Amino acid sequence: RRLEESELLQAVWDRSEYRSKRFDLVPSPGEHPCFAGFQHMVNFTDRCTGGVRTYPDVGEKLLFSNTGVRRMSHFTLKAVVAGMINVWIEDGSTAEHEDLAIKAARIYTNELDIPELHPAPTSRSWMEHECKIMGSMPFMYTCSNKINILVQECRMANAWVIPSDFLRRYPGPVTKDDSPNADIVFYMCQEMLDRDPNPYAAANTFAHELAHVIQGGFGYSFNTMTEGGATWLEGPLLNLPPRPMVYAWGFQDWNSILSAHIYANTKELNARKFYQIHGMFLSYLSQPALLGDAAASSLQNYQTFDPAHRPFGRNAYDYYLQHIGKGRPEEFIPITMNVSSTRFAFAEALLNYRVALAAQCILEADLRPSEPQYQMPTSMRERPYWDCSSFPVHWSTDGDVHGTSAEIHYGGAAVFRLALPRDATVSVAADADPLVRTKVLAAGVPSGPRAEVRELSAGESVRFEGLREIYVVQVNVDPEGEMIAPGRAPLWRTTCDPPCESKAWWAGPAPGGELYAPNMLSSLQSPLVALPETKDGLELTFDAKWDMEAEVAEGTIAEDGCCLHGWDGVQVRVLTTDAAGGEKATVLKPSGPEGYGNGARGSCAVAALASAYHGEATCNDLAGWTGSSGGWTSQRFSLSDFANRTVRIEWLFASDGSVAGEGFWVDRARVRARGALVFEGRESEFTMQRYSASPRPGELGRHDGVPVVAALPSGYTADDGLTKVMQTRSAPWSASWSVHPRREAEDLRRAYLGWSYAAPTYARKTLWLHPGQEACVLQRAPFRGVLRVATLFTLLDKIGVGAATLALRETQPPYALVNGSRLLLSSSPGVQDPGTHGFAFGRGPVFEEGSAFLTCVGVEERRLPADDPARAPFLHLPLRAIPTAGERGAVGATALLRPGEALTTELDPWKGHTFVLRSEFVEVATGAATPTRGFLSTSSRP
Repeated sequence: RRLEESELLQAVWDRSEYRSKRFDLVPSPGEHPCFAGFQHMVNFTDRCTGGVRTYPDVGEKLLFSNTGVRRMSHFTLKAVVAGMINVWIEDGSTAEHEDLAIKAARIYTNELDIPELHPAPTSRSWMEHECKIMGSMPFMYTCSNKINILVQECRMANAWVIPSDFLRRYPGPVTKDDSPNADIVFYMCQEMLDRDPNPYAAANTFAHELAHVIQGGFGYSFNTMTEGGATWLEGPLLNLPPRPMVYAWGFQDWNSILSAHIYANTKELNARKFYQIHGMFLSYLSQPALLGDAAASSLQNYQTFDPAHRPFGRNAYDYYLQHIGKGRPEEFIPITMNVSSTRFAFAEALLNYRVALAAQCILEADLRPSEPQYQMPTSMRERPYWDCSSFPVHWSTDGDVHGTSAEIHYGGAAVFRLALPRDATVSVAADADPLVRTKVLAAGVPSGPRAEVRELSAGESVRFEGLREIYVVQVNVDPEGEMIAPGRAPLWRTTCDPPCESKAWWAGPAPGGELYAPNMLSSLQSPLVALPETKDGLELTFDAKWDMEAEVAEGTIAEDGCCLHGWDGVQVRVLTTDAAGGEKATVLKPSGPEGYGNGARGSCAVAALASAYHGEATCNDLAGWTGSSGGWTSQRFSLSDFANRTVRIEWLFASDGSVAGEGFWVDRARVRARGALVFEGRESEFTMQRYSASPRPGELGRHDGVPVVAALPSGYTADDGLTKVMQTRSAPWSASWSVHPRREAEDLRRAYLGWSYAAPTYARKTLWLHPGQEACVLQRAPFRGVLRVATLFTLLDKIGVGAATLALRETQPPYALVNGSRLLLSSSPGVQDPGTHGFAFGRGPVFEEGSAFLTCVGVEERRLPADDPARAPFLHLPLRAIPTAGERGAVGATALLRPGEALTTELDPWKGHTFVLRSEFVEVATGAATPTRGFLSTSSRP
């Protein structure tokens, strides 16, 4: 049925309420938000006539499928936490596995009502707040009101959920006869608990993975959005610190991560940092002055069960982001995406988001821009998310900047720092790529001009008066960056196998490639063929071979309810014209008992072919070849139904976004009637047609009624296979500034001390720092000067720590504090560490050129009520390799110091690695007083 305007808006802006109305879910008094409406569904609807899920008593066993090592295994129900979470432990698990899982469940539900675990004034637990903002658990598909945590052996350290568990019988619910896994299940690996035996970390993993359960109850979306949404949830949405960039896979260069394709999600392209980048983007958008929590949640929950409507990138972003700062609209107006201008909503938000990240690097709050679009959430403004010292820097003493640039992938960015030039002019080259947008952020001046942000196009310039800290921010906003334009990247071409007696048409990789492209929907069409009146022996014959994404297991069901034959495939169609002049496609079935497959499986679907039909095909219409033919085959098709008509013969190829193969070949196409040749295809007569799989704006989903909010222009297809992931653009820029003869602030030399984070992708190292220990690294003054500010990078993991400390110490026993310095503290409130700690030295000691000193990091103990008293307090720090870590007296020599009566040190405790502490050092002219102002703050950071 046609939805009313209010229903359309609700489906887009309040998906949870929209679903509740569709299923008649009326919350009962006192029901938890995660299961609100469950009792009414069971008692007053016919949804669960197949049975409501029941569970054994605590201490009893149940047979589940272990999805880690793929075996059936017995699990014991060890606890039911807060009446909602069943904790199941696989046979062979340890007592510590059980203890950690139960404690994590108690933290997640805040069973003991500990104030530090309240994420918001109106929410008592992480679990409650998660479901209030994101939506309820998908109990309408499981007829159960429990979450099941399965602690299992996996032979890897990970955790996951499987949507097909709770969607086993979608669109209906599972029944009491389905397996125990057909439920709301979350799999937690024993190995993950072994690697990090911190119940807070495990509880945070609960929050992340159960966010995926909530998302899965609304349908499917693109991976970067679902992971970004769950990463936003596990951090800022629960009033916790954001997942730091130094978490998980290692990387070598912050700037390569920044400039990577916005949807890149491999260890090679961006160390899988798409979790953090998109999670932080949603955190930025969730500010009340932009979208707010509810609308940001609607954005990441914009998902669908209709394969043809599954959003990708701007299919979701462009619609929602056009409403930044405007609130929820009163009318639903879907859009067609703009591919002719760089002024689309996603581009604007991406650019402003990067400006906001750069603004965090301005240490004094009153010198940052005040416009909401250039700010990060309040809780994050004093703790830069990015390593500000990693941006390419041009010191004011270095002289002018000429034609500098960076190669930027679509949606990626480059940020450059100009450190305190006076009266600077910044310009963008006239020949700069117009698809790279540039904004220049100039910090404010104390008692002078306020911070300002100016956008520059190619050939434009801007001048900033006074002594200003400046950041040049650039983003590749190619309007076709995440889509493929019509007529580009043709799939079909001619080839031949030796001895090349004839050429065959091949749907395969581009020249020089090995595998065909993902997300292709393209056909090879014959010229018009006039078929004779006779039906006798009227048939199409040709030779074919294929190698496409492998067939699936017998009995697999596709999202549209068809039995699934394979993922990528080819089908043969006849194209005819009806009386109104419209084109109709009819799927042909090969003659013979095997059809497109083996026996009855010939009528099953090839998943990728669904994109050709916009949800209007039967299962039979989705039949096709898939897998591998094992060589050339001879094929026959009857054309008797089309006698006395003029038709085109079409070979339609479709691939999805994952595994690929070599492709499909067709040769020697012939049409015969009674043995006489009617048509013999010549190479020059065939044409290629690329289809758009994009649905129309406003089109309703077959399964959930959710409308398409943003559609691709006609003929365009989403590049969800990231075929453009390696394309880059650049926009060179230059800068000049005034130079004064006398030594003023802009003439003082500056340098970074320490090392930015860098680590191999697969072999990162970390340390646990305990109270009573200090991690120390030796530094030398590059010239006469002072330390102004230092930033320590940590992981979020901690227990019993209330602050990080920083001390400047002498290099010889008893390692006293450097004269004129003091112990600096940076708070670590709550159950997780903030991830970054800033230390301002104020009027700290002056170091003569070449003098050595130690920078030492420690922790202060502070126990929270939820802390496990049996576990020693610690703070988790990332490490990076440096060659001098074990060289006594060398810059970078690293030691573990244990201050106290029996003071001891241990050189190179982490075997060639040091912790990540980055400091900025500023010159002090001989005889001059220690400078107190400039771009560096003299106030302590929290």
